[in-house]
Amino acid sequence: MKSLRIIVPLIVTALLTVLAIFAALWLTGLVPSGPWADLLKAAIVIFIIGSAIISIAWSAYFTYIIRTSIEKLIAK
Repeated sequence: MKSLRIIVPLIVTALLTVLAIFAALWLTGLVPSGPWADLLKAAIVIFIIGSAIISIAWSAYFTYIIRTSIEKLIAK
């Protein structure tokens, strides 16, 4: 059971990272060529990676809150 506490968040984190990479590649492919194209592509990549990192952090935080709440309920 303890291994599930490590494996499940690891799989979710890896899946979210892969989805973020594919989304960044797809969205940067939609940018038309022009003088601002490189800046737009960089902004898209930074936004996607930042969003993935924030999602992972919030997921870890909520998992911690839920885990401690369950442990407190069981301890009573």
